[in-house]
Amino acid sequence: MTQALAGFNQHGIVLATDSRATRFGAGGRPEFFTVKKLLPLTPHSAILSGGAGVSVSLSLALRREIARHRGLVELEDLADFALPFLSRGYQQHLKRHGPEPEGFRRLYFILAGATPDKPPGYALSLLGSEENEPLKVIPVGQVVVMPRHLGMEVRLFKALQAGAGLQEILDLAKDFLDNMSQTKEEVGPPFYFATITAAGYAEVSP
Repeated sequence: MTQALAGFNQHGIVLATDSRATRFGAGGRPEFFTVKKLLPLTPHSAILSGGAGVSVSLSLALRREIARHRGLVELEDLADFALPFLSRGYQQHLKRHGPEPEGFRRLYFILAGATPDKPPGYALSLLGSEENEPLKVIPVGQVVVMPRHLGMEVRLFKALQAGAGLQEILDLAKDFLDNMSQTKEEVGPPFYFATITAAGYAEVSP
């Protein structure tokens, strides 16, 4: 189960995630491995995926498709394009491989990007599915934490509202992922962090 978070204010967007994924070996025993779940889509946007393992391959397919549509720049346009594309891909996966195992039927994608014409200039979009249902848009504001963690949501929201710089937000994210990895075996390093600012998408280290 991916632990991911994203938030933005006037300084830009911060994205953070762990890299642990789960598969089932002989006898149904869980095996852990690492996979990168945070990817740039365009110079000023990114996608962070979680839940069912197919989320990463769908993200990669979306990035390839967006590269063929160079007019897709604004986050709203990217999200409008991504929803039917990812939904079709997910439904095709389910038809080919059958339903995901119980407990692994959640799938979500956090889209993040610049919105130059809409203050503060950045936005997030969340697409999600429960129980192998088609993806849908889930309304979000300035902060997304998936799976939800009320304490972190409040801390992140307060810091962003207070105008915290991106480095401070990155430090909060790292502390949170460190703590989650100590209490949940399905969350683990290496952790990935990125920012989106007027200069574009950049992978960073807190």
